[in-house]
Amino acid sequence: MDTQQTTATFQSLKDGADSYIKRRNLRLLANHRKELRNFTRAEASTYLGIDAKTLDKYVAAANIDPRRHEDSQWNIDIEEMYRVRDLLPETLRKENKFIRSNDQKLQVVVIQNQKGGVGKTVSAATIASGLATEFHQEYRIGLIDMDGQATLSMYYAPEAEQEGNLSVGDLMMRNFELDEGETFDQAVSDAFLATTIPNLRILPASQTDRAIEGWFHEQVFSHKLASPYSILSDIIDAVRDEFDIIIIDTPPSLGYATYNAYFAATSVVFPLSITENDIDATCSYFSYIPQVWALLANANHQGYDFMKIMLTNHRDSSTTTELMNSLYDNFAPYIYSKEFKHSEAVRQASSLLSTVFDMSKSEYPKSKATFQSAQQNSYEVTSQILRDIVNVWREQEQA
Repeated sequence: MDTQQTTATFQSLKDGADSYIKRRNLRLLANHRKELRNFTRAEASTYLGIDAKTLDKYVAAANIDPRRHEDSQWNIDIEEMYRVRDLLPETLRKENKFIRSNDQKLQVVVIQNQKGGVGKTVSAATIASGLATEFHQEYRIGLIDMDGQATLSMYYAPEAEQEGNLSVGDLMMRNFELDEGETFDQAVSDAFLATTIPNLRILPASQTDRAIEGWFHEQVFSHKLASPYSILSDIIDAVRDEFDIIIIDTPPSLGYATYNAYFAATSVVFPLSITENDIDATCSYFSYIPQVWALLANANHQGYDFMKIMLTNHRDSSTTTELMNSLYDNFAPYIYSKEFKHSEAVRQASSLLSTVFDMSKSEYPKSKATFQSAQQNSYEVTSQILRDIVNVWREQEQA
């Protein structure tokens, strides 16, 4: 082929891919339109930690009719649940509402591994939704999708691109114009979209964000970017007071987008699937990572609060045990003790553009015991990360 034919071939591939992605997204939206998480009376009572009689009292005080549904079954959604919880006195709440002090800095946790297929996106979605829903402090959680594949965005902002919402790439490349009287900070705040969880917002990605790497190279080579690693950090600074914890999902590559995520982060979690290929690839990445840090340190990053390895896709087998023993021999201080277990419930939830915290046991379409086990496991994994974050906040207050 000559250059003209090659150009035409690439354009044909692009057209076919765009058509496929559009049809796939429309199909997903049509078949799996995401609804608010719902609670039966028993689930609501357990979630809030109060008896059924007390629950009914505060549901009535919130002017909620739990039997308004066509089937007359007792049911409230998560937004109503939060309204009920807000009415509870401190003596009845599981935990008091968290208010971050001036000494407690926004925690930005990047989920990163250059190896693809280790569970970065599912982990980011599960951790963020778990932090938002399962801890009654009502932490204000932000999600940032730095991967141009936009898989994470399909969980919580599937229509963002079609509706013309700004993506993280738009903000970084300044592909937008401010309205009259609008500030950059306001534009960033509006770009963090509400989700089906009241205290969780997402800054989505779009397919056009794949252009970020080319844009960065062009800007750097033309000397238009004095600090190419701090652009995402500047965006986060604009909403620093709107969130307590931000989780960043990253692409399986080490380009400018990933460097920006590293630079914006206060802590790093490395997901690692327990297979020999994934461990080998991740170890190769770790061998190179001091050079990554050298660039970040040279750009005045102040260092991370914690850096941990989170094991994923755990299956009980002798091979897995051998691999884990080897990992602990070499990385014991950095490995979280609880790992994400391989789960059909997690896979099924993902197919519905959900995590196990986006639905209740009564809503899960298959084995309830399997779902409950997956939710408990995800809660344990998420709790480890929250403990590290709370320890950082405690140290900052005492400093």
